Amino acid sequence: MSKTYSQQLLTALQQHDFSQSNLLLKKAFASDDPETLEALANSLSDLGLTDLAAKTYRHLLELDSRNDEVKVYLAEILFDDGQDDAALNLLYDVQTDSPAYVQSLLVQADYYQSAGLIETAKNKLTQASQLAPEEPAITFGLAELAYSSGDYQTALPLYQKLLKTQTAVAEVSLTQRVIACLAKLGDYEQAAELLKQHKDAVLDIDSQYQAGLILLQAKDYHAAEHYFDEVLRQSPDYVNAYPLLTQAYLADNDPDNALAAARTGLTYNEYDETLYSLGASAALKLGEQGEAQHLLEKGLKVAPDNQELTLQLSNLYLQTGQDEKNIALLKHLQEDSREPQVYWNLGRSELRQDDLKSAQADLLLAYPSFKEQPDFLRDLIAALRATGQRQALLEVLQKYVQLVPDDLDMQELLADLETEA
Repeated sequence: MSKTYSQQLLTALQQHDFSQSNLLLKKAFASDDPETLEALANSLSDLGLTDLAAKTYRHLLELDSRNDEVKVYLAEILFDDGQDDAALNLLYDVQTDSPAYVQSLLVQADYYQSAGLIETAKNKLTQASQLAPEEPAITFGLAELAYSSGDYQTALPLYQKLLKTQTAVAEVSLTQRVIACLAKLGDYEQAAELLKQHKDAVLDIDSQYQAGLILLQAKDYHAAEHYFDEVLRQSPDYVNAYPLLTQAYLADNDPDNALAAARTGLTYNEYDETLYSLGASAALKLGEQGEAQHLLEKGLKVAPDNQELTLQLSNLYLQTGQDEKNIALLKHLQEDSREPQVYWNLGRSELRQDDLKSAQADLLLAYPSFKEQPDFLRDLIAALRATGQRQALLEVLQKYVQLVPDDLDMQELLADLETEA
């Protein structure tokens, strides 16, 4: 049996012989039946030869203007070619009672979503869902639309429904989508459990990064470390992974690896303020105060207005008795941006430097925030005693002994003041 012209054309194209494509196509139009031509058009489209496919679909519509399935196929090609108006005209011409109507709605939804018209796209998908409620493509479309809009509560059950019968749609892993939705909704434990059950779904580097992030939130630090390590093994310059890996090691009580991760991360991104902070915390856990100070001082050169780094360094200066450095560090901060802890730290160093009036003033500024903390009240009491502020001292002492009733020295001091009164 001799080949049809459609078959001859496909054979030639598959052999990369394009010399007679237009001639064979014309002969196919003249000789082959519509069913053969529609199969040809579909094959041409699958091969990426959309110009030839579009010519064939148009010829089919000339033969039968009521072929709605062909309208949908041609519309998809026209959208890809930027001929949006022509494509929409074809889709709007598909009748509501046509077998191709649901597919036309799906193509319209894709178009409107890509154009950023989310509500219109949702309306098209909802309409399609009412006509074909069990159609997986519609369920997936609604899920993807909700997911991309941040409506994870709506997307989750749709993905879960699809996952009962398949693992992926259009190369999108449904397992990963369910895990991502759970994580976005704050259900890190269930997301982590799914990750452990479906390790084979975590293949690409971005999925591994997200897996590490979810496991970190679920406080499964060892598993999180595994994924972040794998990310960095594949791509050492994946800078976002370093702070999270450092955080995981710190939470896992592994300051050695935490400090190593922070140092490595800073070689790839010296402007990562979080790594300076986390690295300093790891160094302090290891008793390496000099390294912690080096990291914090270097971090503040990169980000001089970072109050977290400033307070960390201030606390270290206090711990190591570097009061002059501490005062200079904190005085540099604008007064309108100072946290209460800044005033407490300033007051402590000023008190130790015998700058009593400044110490009292700064500690009083911190008082509203720390009046329930005995350690702070002891510092304020020392400043008030040194400056002879008897009435204020009496009030603060009364507050202190309410919090620490078994501090006999403070009880005695309070009793002496009340006797003098």
